[in-house]
Amino acid sequence: MDRKRAWNIIKVFLKLAVTGLTLWIVYTKVDLNALSRIWNNAIVWLFAPALLFFALSQFISSFRLLNFFKNIRLPISVKHNIILYIQGMFYNIFLPGGIGGDGYKILTLRKQYNTASKQIFSAVFFDRLSGLWALCFLIVSLSLFVPLFNNYTWLIAGGFVAGSIIYYFVIRFFFHTHSARFFKTHFLALLVQSCQLVSVAFILKALGCHEFYFAYFTIFLLSSLSTLFPFSIGGLGAREIAIVWAASILQLNNDMAVSVSLCFYFISAILSLSGIFVVFYSQKTTTHTATER
Repeated sequence: MDRKRAWNIIKVFLKLAVTGLTLWIVYTKVDLNALSRIWNNAIVWLFAPALLFFALSQFISSFRLLNFFKNIRLPISVKHNIILYIQGMFYNIFLPGGIGGDGYKILTLRKQYNTASKQIFSAVFFDRLSGLWALCFLIVSLSLFVPLFNNYTWLIAGGFVAGSIIYYFVIRFFFHTHSARFFKTHFLALLVQSCQLVSVAFILKALGCHEFYFAYFTIFLLSSLSTLFPFSIGGLGAREIAIVWAASILQLNNDMAVSVSLCFYFISAILSLSGIFVVFYSQKTTTHTATER
């Protein structure tokens, strides 16, 4: 067994361990009876629009990534980009120890279009960065409506505006290639995160939450930051432990917050699982093409 393969296997076990540990910590912080009551009384049909808006967010996200590919003049079609994006979602959640969704895209595109990995990596990286900016924008915007942050409103807003200006000019002068569609890609990034918040709103409604939604939106977005680091399987456990921590600070219902997080994970997993059909279809098409040759 070569060193690279051994390291990939070790990463699988490390991620499983981290996922298990974080879920155990969350388990100690919630009331299982309360969780059971929340789930038993859920309005099931409301999960359908939640799934729909999450799917819409991923569809928009694929177009955001397509714009970054256009920045590096990658001649990829809309259809191929969507298929590749769905495959990436599948690999992100169900193949935790390998190259992951982004790595799969980079390797596939490098092979298919004979484009330097560095260029493709830059497109994927700045796509992620635009998503992070949109996430921070909505966190700052929503936090202005949370009483706990009332004394820091101008500091939070001012810091974000200053940071955004610096961020724009750094990309404009040092990464000119990706400044061409800056406003379009970042608008799409906001749409992606907004659709996901609508999905969360439907989940909250389905679970019978009658509290102020903006506070739950804020901790959900904050917890999303924890999923940027691939320490667990598909972000499972990492988001939940961040949710519990943030909910305790904002004095929200831990059980409701964790329920929302788990529902969102299951919805994303269901959509990502659909990628298995795309993966097998693509492999079948490739094999058939190779046979004809």
